[in-house]
Amino acid sequence: MKGKLTFLIIRSRTGKRRRFSISKNFILCIALLSLALLGSGIAGALKYKENLDLKKKRLLLEVEKNQLEAVSRTVHEIEKDEEFIRRLLGLQADSAAATDSNRQPPHAEAD
Repeated sequence: MKGKLTFLIIRSRTGKRRRFSISKNFILCIALLSLALLGSGIAGALKYKENLDLKKKRLLLEVEKNQLEAVSRTVHEIEKDEEFIRRLLGLQADSAAATDSNRQPPHAEAD
């Protein structure tokens, strides 16, 4: 019986014998399957850890995004208030263009 492993089981009470054989190829296949399952389990655990790390990063980025949006809203509100105050004081938004025209060109200062 080459290529097979034979097992002999003898019951201690009755003395009854049982014998069975398993092919070495079958044992090799079971061993390879076990290694494949072990490898996929390790790879899955690593991917799970990576997924958790990415979730943490995503949460941090969402917090930062919300902070930036809050700052953007604040800046927008300040710009609205500035425009309102300019209108109250009689300084139109167009006055910025007028102040630019009142400035002397840089080459005129050199004279």
